[in-house]
Amino acid sequence: MEPVVAPVTLLVPQPVGILRLSGDNLPDRIRPLFPALPSSLEHRHIYRASIIDEGNPVDDCLILYFEGPRSYTGEDVIEIHAHGNPHNIRHILSLLQRQGIRFARPGEFSLRAYQNKKISLLKAESLHRMISAPSYSDFQEAHTHYTASGSHPLFTIREDFLNLLALFFTFLDHPDEEEEALSELSPKVLAARIQTLDDSLSNVIKRTTKARRPYNGFSVLIAGHPNSGKSSLFNRILKDNRAIVSPIPGTTRDLLEGRLSFPFGDLVLLDSAGIRPSEDRIEQEGIRRTRQSFSRADCILWVACPDFPILPDPALLSKQEKPVFFLWNKVDLSPPSDPSLFHHLVSAKTRRGLSRLSDRLRCLAEDFYTSASSGSSTLDSDRQLNTLRSLRSAVREARSFLEKGQIDLALGALEVGRQVVDDGVGAVPYSDIYDRVFNLFCLGK
Repeated sequence: MEPVVAPVTLLVPQPVGILRLSGDNLPDRIRPLFPALPSSLEHRHIYRASIIDEGNPVDDCLILYFEGPRSYTGEDVIEIHAHGNPHNIRHILSLLQRQGIRFARPGEFSLRAYQNKKISLLKAESLHRMISAPSYSDFQEAHTHYTASGSHPLFTIREDFLNLLALFFTFLDHPDEEEEALSELSPKVLAARIQTLDDSLSNVIKRTTKARRPYNGFSVLIAGHPNSGKSSLFNRILKDNRAIVSPIPGTTRDLLEGRLSFPFGDLVLLDSAGIRPSEDRIEQEGIRRTRQSFSRADCILWVACPDFPILPDPALLSKQEKPVFFLWNKVDLSPPSDPSLFHHLVSAKTRRGLSRLSDRLRCLAEDFYTSASSGSSTLDSDRQLNTLRSLRSAVREARSFLEKGQIDLALGALEVGRQVVDDGVGAVPYSDIYDRVFNLFCLGK
């Protein structure tokens, strides 16, 4: 296939920047830029060579060579390790593109590995989950699916489903003389097996749905009226000036996300638009997103202050089965009239009370990840989740037909389910794969 290249590392100042290439006859493609390379490169060897542009040295690099098909993609793969100045890496990228090596699409390396039968579709999705996992326990589960594919819940479901399908065929097709030997196989037995499979599907769907986080980690929403100091608290907790702080009400108009990484997982902090009546359509949209986030976040911090000493409308927090803490900000200016109404008295300006608040949020996040890691295996992608939902619909339709004595129609519904299962484990046309799976990946993977 045509050669492609992408940066593996971010284009930011760093000691080393890595470019990954994949395609046919790569050594010949890059040799004009690396004239000191040997005429024949050995598989899994490292070479040191300078990259040359029109006789001028550009950088001193390390070249890692993996000969196809004994590589991740099944093609020749080369990694170029250069000094990590982003301008240097961009210049090397432009030189490679002059050699006819185009820029890779997100996930194209893994797509080629799938097309060349180096990895399965399920492995590819496990790999993506490993890369984006918000906690080490989530990474471990995805890694288990990647290295021991038989442990994947979709494979277990597939085996149970195929066994059920075989029972239906046996029930419909066995000769009359075998009826006595198969007397234990009846519509009642088939219905019980369908129910068992339905229960298994529902359990996996429920576990996966519960484990899915809208913000890919334990999220904490900071909400309140405009100018209550939400953005200042956001910056203080992150220890970074991420949010714009202004005395003008309505400065924050969209959700702003920041992350704190701990050994147990990520804490996602969300700064939000202040809730108030507004005629500004942009601010109205920000307020709508804030209200929507009340149901999506894992924890809510409602911020009040001397200028806005109002607690939230009870309707806003109704049916919220999550921790909700009332914060009194700007305590350095004035304490609340009734401190018992507030869980934390803080000051974003003087940092008073912030250490205790941060410790509490950290404990909540740790408890969340500890609880999440103690459950059974979950799915690796939304595509897999949708597969099981479709399969469950087919299984329930088969059960409905079976209850009416329509065995042939029940089998037809299960045949539809088999197509769903085949799709779920990756038996779909290559032309459909990229748009559904690999375009979600990062560059260089």
